[in-house]
Amino acid sequence: MIPLISSMCMGPLGVRQLPRTWWKVILGEVELLDQTYPDCSPELDQWCLHALELDRERTLLFLRDLRPTYLEFEAWILEQKGGSLDPARIDRWNKSVEKRVHVNPRKIEETYPDIGFDMTEVRITSAVILNCMQDWSLFYKNDLMSESSDLTFSISPLISSLDVGPLGVLQLPRIWLKILMKAKGVLHPDYPDCGDGLDSDVLDVLGLDKAKTLDYLRNETPTYFQFETWVSEHVSNQLDWNKIHEWHSFVINRIHSEQKRVDIHQTIGREDDGEITHGVILNHLEDWAYAYRAVMEKVGKTANSKRQA
Repeated sequence: MIPLISSMCMGPLGVRQLPRTWWKVILGEVELLDQTYPDCSPELDQWCLHALELDRERTLLFLRDLRPTYLEFEAWILEQKGGSLDPARIDRWNKSVEKRVHVNPRKIEETYPDIGFDMTEVRITSAVILNCMQDWSLFYKNDLMSESSDLTFSISPLISSLDVGPLGVLQLPRIWLKILMKAKGVLHPDYPDCGDGLDSDVLDVLGLDKAKTLDYLRNETPTYFQFETWVSEHVSNQLDWNKIHEWHSFVINRIHSEQKRVDIHQTIGREDDGEITHGVILNHLEDWAYAYRAVMEKVGKTANSKRQA
């Protein structure tokens, strides 16, 4: 499987890349990680551990041997760090992830063809966007559309509300993913493919007709690059960036209601002590908890089948 948790994602500790590193190691340990992805790369994964001043081998041993949930992983990190992290160090790391660009021609040659970008017209160099788009393109090709895919079970959508493509619109990639996963029968049943909240709201912000957009996604099942191209062609006017900026502020700063917090805390197996109220973080933890359980259940069923055979 292609690891869809992006470098921009963070958990309660507020460290970018850390959830992606955790997810890749977990998938690798249960033999579900796409073979073209290292479970701990010498670049972002290693740099993330260095930013936290964690020993690489000790951290990988913990992840591979115990296969912890994400919250268990963060708890272990806090134990190693004496109960707290250096805020300034983490802030520097997070900013370096956000601002990173691919200037090496080799990275452009690696990512552009996978995405479907024109190699003769290099416009996007943001590492965050290129890496996300490459992940989404390979997930589409190898996991959603391939007959030999390992994705034969329902799982939560792991593109975050914070992830963006070239258009730079929050939630748009996530709605694309959910609708395609639903069309292919692999979306976790607790997730609507287009709900009445953020999904419908982002279409309204862009001035897109909801029925036409859903019809296109469900029937054409486009790549994400194809979807953004379609969006650009079907917005009634030019994108209203004042409206989009307001939308981004709402998504980023959203606080969940008490009932929503209670429900998510029950899902992630954590007592609701009032410390985590941020909508994005809670949604991340819920997505990752569902995905973790789906993978572990898949591994358990496979092991049982082998023993019975």
